[in-house]
Amino acid sequence: MNEADLKAAIANLEAVLNAGATTVAQDGHTTVFSLRAAADRLRELKAELSILQGTTPRRPLFTRFPLG
Repeated sequence: MNEADLKAAIANLEAVLNAGATTVAQDGHTTVFSLRAAADRLRELKAELSILQGTTPRRPLFTRFPLG
């Protein structure tokens, strides 16, 4: 997928998640969405986009824990 395709897929999944609907009926056809699967796929697509753009998220080098 190229960057434009990834951005379009991300926008579509965000629209589904923002709507919150799990079932859509149109022209006699019913589509059922799994919001959990959509959120998982959205996370994957965002990771692919960040890799494509060269902005992979990094974990912090040091973690501070309160000791007292």
